[in-house]
Amino acid sequence: MGPLLKDNILSIMLNGYSHINKIFVVFFTLFSFSFAYTAPVKTAKGSTKAQKILSRKFKTSPTTPVVALSDFGAQGTLRDIQIEGQRKIEKDAILNRIKLKVGQSYTAEQLNEGLREDVTQLFKSGYFFDVEVSKQVLNDGFTLKFKVFEKPSIAEITWDGLSEDIKKEEVQEALGVKTFEILNMAKIKEGQEKIQKYYEDKGYFLARVEVKVEDLVKDETVKLKISVKQNDRVKVKKITFLGNKKIPASQLIIDQLISEEGFFTGLSGSGQFKQDMFERWVQGIRFIYFNQGYIQAKIDRPQVTVTPDKKGIYITINVDEGEQFDVGEIDFSGDILFSREELLETIKLDENKIFAYDVLQRDLADLQAKYGDLGYAFANVNPQWKIKEKERKVDIVFDFDKGNKVYFGRIQVIGNSKTRDKVLRREMKIREGELYHETRRRQSLENIQRLGFFEEVNFKTSTPPDKLDILNIDIVVKERSTGQIQLGAGYGTSQGFTLQGSVQQTNFLGRGQNLGVSLNLADKYSFYDFSFTEPYFQDSLWSLGARVFRSSNTGRLDYNEDKTGASVFVGHPLGDYLRFNASYTYTSTRLLDIIDSTTGTSLTDRALFPLETAEGDAGLLGVSLEYDTRNDRFKPSKGIHAQLGYSVTGPFGGNLRYYKANSSFRFFKNLFWDVVFRNSLSYARIESTDPDRLPPFNELYLLGGPYSLRGYRYARVGRQVYSQKAHDDLVKRGITTDLEERSMRFYGGSQQVMYQGELLFPLIREAQMYGVAFYDVGQAEDTLMDNKFYADTGFGIRWFSPIGPLRFEWGFPMNRDAYWHEAVVFEFSIGTPF
Repeated sequence: MGPLLKDNILSIMLNGYSHINKIFVVFFTLFSFSFAYTAPVKTAKGSTKAQKILSRKFKTSPTTPVVALSDFGAQGTLRDIQIEGQRKIEKDAILNRIKLKVGQSYTAEQLNEGLREDVTQLFKSGYFFDVEVSKQVLNDGFTLKFKVFEKPSIAEITWDGLSEDIKKEEVQEALGVKTFEILNMAKIKEGQEKIQKYYEDKGYFLARVEVKVEDLVKDETVKLKISVKQNDRVKVKKITFLGNKKIPASQLIIDQLISEEGFFTGLSGSGQFKQDMFERWVQGIRFIYFNQGYIQAKIDRPQVTVTPDKKGIYITINVDEGEQFDVGEIDFSGDILFSREELLETIKLDENKIFAYDVLQRDLADLQAKYGDLGYAFANVNPQWKIKEKERKVDIVFDFDKGNKVYFGRIQVIGNSKTRDKVLRREMKIREGELYHETRRRQSLENIQRLGFFEEVNFKTSTPPDKLDILNIDIVVKERSTGQIQLGAGYGTSQGFTLQGSVQQTNFLGRGQNLGVSLNLADKYSFYDFSFTEPYFQDSLWSLGARVFRSSNTGRLDYNEDKTGASVFVGHPLGDYLRFNASYTYTSTRLLDIIDSTTGTSLTDRALFPLETAEGDAGLLGVSLEYDTRNDRFKPSKGIHAQLGYSVTGPFGGNLRYYKANSSFRFFKNLFWDVVFRNSLSYARIESTDPDRLPPFNELYLLGGPYSLRGYRYARVGRQVYSQKAHDDLVKRGITTDLEERSMRFYGGSQQVMYQGELLFPLIREAQMYGVAFYDVGQAEDTLMDNKFYADTGFGIRWFSPIGPLRFEWGFPMNRDAYWHEAVVFEFSIGTPF
């Protein structure tokens, strides 16, 4: 046996032994290589044959085992295979790994090769630390005996050094080893590496994980002792870029994957070094350059320097930006199914414009979808580049391989333990047996996601081996809790102290129905509501719902208002994103004087606000069109939501006569790095349908407060009228300062127009806490005039908490009236402005 083979086997044998045992193993191994053992065996004829021993001993099994064996003699027939030494492993399990067959004849070469493979397979199973093979020659052949020495099983696993922010079940899962398993050092080594990565992902880059194996019962059971020295999280002290002349460093620190230590480090995790994010960040830097036309940019491996206390690191990255390239000529080749003009209309890359890698990726997806809509589910579009160095342009050829047409096969739902299949199927735009259509498949996925019933929705596809033109789809969902019971209390500067409670079930009985009960009690406003909606009435496309409500508003200056009402509503889709809605609402309104608590007299100007003309009943019939492409109804980051509505009273019950027209357009766009630009433009109008009467003054429009102009108090923007009663009351009380302003009353306008714009950006992403900067402008008058517009700017914090979006906002009026408007308005409220 050569020295190389000896060294290899020796290194394998030493792995995992203690220091003293290593000395013994070295001695035993050298001794066994110096002497060959043969045991004399008498045959039937009295001749002596050699029973040759094949032996392997080591603690771990390498990927490619080294098996040493000598010549087992002449050819013959294998008559029997015997197994000895097994205790926990069944005999049949061992025989299944042995490929030599009883009854088959073997030459010496075939036997040696077969034994080499069989012993290798036994060691690869991981169950044995030693295997001995012996051969006994018979008159009519020979027998083989495999004597196995089993590895011990794991009887106990102990952990030491786990901190409070480390979940034991997660590190146990990362280990991947359980009690009563056979000891497998390779698997334990793999688990140790996974635990190490788990700690790195948590920011403990300097954590050290050690695994020790201790005997409990020799050669039978062992104990795993896993100890972790966690050390502190590593903080990024400084990031330095060298060579970035075209793109500033602030743009290269992307998506807060890696950032320098800052004020929010302890809360948000920003500034903490995490290995997986570090690697993604480096790839992201390349993407930023590619996306701005620097297709030859080179990013060197970052240099990381650890501080002496091992609590911080400094990162230095060398960048070779190269030249910026434009898009050159665009062409198409391969299986072309559309005209050149149609294909050019599909893509967004423009010749002679700066090359953008993300635009290219979207173009590839759009081209594949275009082919997918014709049934080519596996169409492949391969962009072929040709770089023109002198012209600094890159020519692109889109090469098409359409593949074969595919049809939808079996479509089944998996994971919906509560929600009924039909709730998902009715959102589907695809059917079994139809020609594949990529756009309708994507719309089906989006429709199910919009339901809000599931944490995860995935379409998993498979093709039967014998039907390559069939594509089966498994809709795999993970259900979330759709029932919510919420209680909340707080203080809103516009409404005073508030108490909120609601019971909401958006997937009632797993049928997709919406059932809700809510209340809002505040110092100046209270509201009660009960609603029920069936989105697919009698399995049709019609929705049907009902609602009853009651409200009380004491926040106005001149009168109090109580409303009680009920409504029924229906709806029907007119396409993928357009919907028709109709409703009938019957409301009873009562208006009350505001009473001075000290004198007991009325503060309401009955000449200006004749309560009896505005209170009463109204039967309101309304219709509307709604267009909605938002990706999320509660926290949209892209899409459009537009509404156009008209409602009217008259022959539908009640004594009040008026109509309302309203429209709104809301636009959401994700700009970059989870920064969302949100816009809302709305217009509303009310007019009386009785020529002898004005519309009810309590239905007129006023602006101000957290849901309109955020730099002004509630109902402090709109048409004002002079109140003689207010003037006289002030004079009686001896108040003459700002007398004219104090005598004005916010009456309201018959028209309202308003724009709201805001930027929403992440502050603490893990806590769902965002910052917001906003701008509002609008007016509420009978005639819209340029000089009557009021505007504000401001900022705030928005926390998407379990009880709803909590808003803390500071608004600054830009058109301030000295008496009615404050220099800064702080508002706390629950809910989004639009």
